[in-house]
Amino acid sequence: MINSFKRVQYSWYFIFCIIWVMVMAVQWINFVKPIWYDETSVLVLDVLIASAAAEIVLPFNRWLKWIVKSVVIAIIHYSVLSSYDVFVTDGPLLPIGIIQFMKSLDPYIWFSLPAWGLFELAIRLADYRGFIFLFTGINIVTFAILDSFTSYYLWTQVAWTVFAGLGWLVSFHFRRYQIKYPQGWYHLRMYPFRVFVNIVVVFSCVLLVGVNMPEVAPLLTDPYSAWQNAQGNNNVKVKETAEKTGQSASGYSRDDSKLGGGFNFDYSTVMTVTSPKAAYWRGETRDIYTGTGWVEPQDRTEDGTVDILDQSMSFYSLGRKVKTEKVEQTIVMSGKRSYPVLFGAYSISHISLLNDEEKAKAPLARWYPEDRSVKWNGFDRNAKNAGYPSVYKVVSEMPVIPLNELRSASYKALYPNGVDGKYVQLDPDFPDSVKQLAEKVTAKGKTPYEKMVLLQDYLKTTYTYTNTPDLTRKVHKDLVEGFLFDIKEGYCDYFSTSMVTMARSIGLPARWVKGFSTGHQEYQGPENLTNEPTGPYMVTNADAHSWAEVYFGEDYGWVTFEATPGFDAPLNTADDEMDNQPAEPASAEPEDVEPEAASAPQTNSAFLRWFLSITAGILLILGGYLLWRYRSALYYAYLRVRKGRELTSGEKVVVETGRWLSFMRRRGFTREEHETLREAVTRWKDDAPDMASPFDELLLQFEKAKYSPHAVSEQDWRALQVMLQNISRSLKKTYSH
Repeated sequence: MINSFKRVQYSWYFIFCIIWVMVMAVQWINFVKPIWYDETSVLVLDVLIASAAAEIVLPFNRWLKWIVKSVVIAIIHYSVLSSYDVFVTDGPLLPIGIIQFMKSLDPYIWFSLPAWGLFELAIRLADYRGFIFLFTGINIVTFAILDSFTSYYLWTQVAWTVFAGLGWLVSFHFRRYQIKYPQGWYHLRMYPFRVFVNIVVVFSCVLLVGVNMPEVAPLLTDPYSAWQNAQGNNNVKVKETAEKTGQSASGYSRDDSKLGGGFNFDYSTVMTVTSPKAAYWRGETRDIYTGTGWVEPQDRTEDGTVDILDQSMSFYSLGRKVKTEKVEQTIVMSGKRSYPVLFGAYSISHISLLNDEEKAKAPLARWYPEDRSVKWNGFDRNAKNAGYPSVYKVVSEMPVIPLNELRSASYKALYPNGVDGKYVQLDPDFPDSVKQLAEKVTAKGKTPYEKMVLLQDYLKTTYTYTNTPDLTRKVHKDLVEGFLFDIKEGYCDYFSTSMVTMARSIGLPARWVKGFSTGHQEYQGPENLTNEPTGPYMVTNADAHSWAEVYFGEDYGWVTFEATPGFDAPLNTADDEMDNQPAEPASAEPEDVEPEAASAPQTNSAFLRWFLSITAGILLILGGYLLWRYRSALYYAYLRVRKGRELTSGEKVVVETGRWLSFMRRRGFTREEHETLREAVTRWKDDAPDMASPFDELLLQFEKAKYSPHAVSEQDWRALQVMLQNISRSLKKTYSH
């Protein structure tokens, strides 16, 4: 009889299977975390943890365990959605609260329930080696494809998945060894430390060999890349470009003297900015173009610089005809990285540190009026933090540009005394082809502002954004010329540098600016998919950005231009600009329509989506149940199609017995390769004497079907099915692991 000790022996493998599946699941959650809402990631992870804990801890039978898990998972949905203000009730729990809660589940339930279902399927098929190979292989291949053909860097996920797959296979091997050689397993249990050390040594050797293997160029091109190359599309050469350019992760650049190459997006958070208005979080500017990038002048002085901490910079002007709007921002830095500047919306007028300890020992934050930046004098390129503030407050005087006036201002009116030569500087070898292209693109512009708009639109619509430009196309040495005429694709550094240099080539002063784009806000509230985003701006390393600023004289100052496709710089314009906008088309609805009536279609549409979602879920569950309920009939239909004829009753008895043997194997009743069924059943009766009679009847029917198939009737097969179901039910109840 299989005693409780053997059941404990079996349970260790089940627990390890849950651990390995959870390791793989966490890799997917980490991958989608920058893409999903925070509440979705938390919800899926909590559901998986609760399901795993229930499988390990709860001693209940299957149905009671499912009931407990369902209740716990419903509570998790309620708790998570409430904590993120997705579900907010404005009435009693029954029935209004329940109805609102059900509505708030969409679309989160379509992420959490499939993840839960896949987890349950994986741990229940964990006793099949083929499934372990298939499940692990699908995860590895999927991560590898996403890593190769998208902007994501997923080799960390691949490594952890490989580790979990190897651990799963090792656990499976020991489980099979335990079943097949119980005496040998007993001996291994006496020396667990020795076994553990051997496993660690093997794993370590595999990892060390993999890490230290020299990089070898591929001998073959994968089919996808070969097909793309045949089509003349070289955008997939991510790895080749990385080898040639030293491709790194995105983030705020330290050295801009050699721009170009490619990078991988890093979605780790840099800072959160609480601000009533969106803006580009400005860092530094660069003035000198070298042909390969931007550098600061070596003879730069600090004339006019002052310590801006807790002091207002109100002595400068952003333009005589430009009004300003005061905007306060609270910036909370993530991590311990140090930057050479403090970030904020253009133009910073006051900075104060909010951490008293940091304030007491803070280095100087010096204001550079020339480029409107705040340099952090405590910055050290070799230090991890260098006293960089963790939280600070910025007050900015954001310019409000009168676009109507600026659009019509002529070159002579803007620059009556000419322009500052520093802001029209170009490399001595700057190519004439770029200047000619700039003149051609801006030819129809009558004023400097119109020319800049034409140039901005040309770059946005003519060239392609990618973080992995194909440098094998580049022929010309100059960065801008190579981008415009050879590569014709790139990211913000290519577009912004081209915008600045092309503006300078036609005599308009411009400078190159770097910092971070706006970032993103979270959606909050009960109708979180339809309301406006709220909360602080989450700024990640992937939001590191560069753009152009063009100087329109003392009247209007510096104005931001965004030439990179997919980006739109927030720009404040005067209120009277709205007077010149085209009027909205008149509504076709009658004026006497009540507001409630007008909003009814939207309400009905939301209810219809909710109803269809619930109906689809019910149909999906019902379909799954029907597949499970009639799995035997479907299996025999498959065999009938495969053989091209109906199976005889004797063949059905043999097939049904084979399926039952698979069930017995999962329950610990193994049949050795050299054993006949009679020998195995005889041995099983020693372990389960109370099942001796059903085992004998089964053996009789099997041998009758095996050796006298024509003597077996349809009634015999049906009776065998009922008998096997009764045996399986008794075994599950008595010998459940």
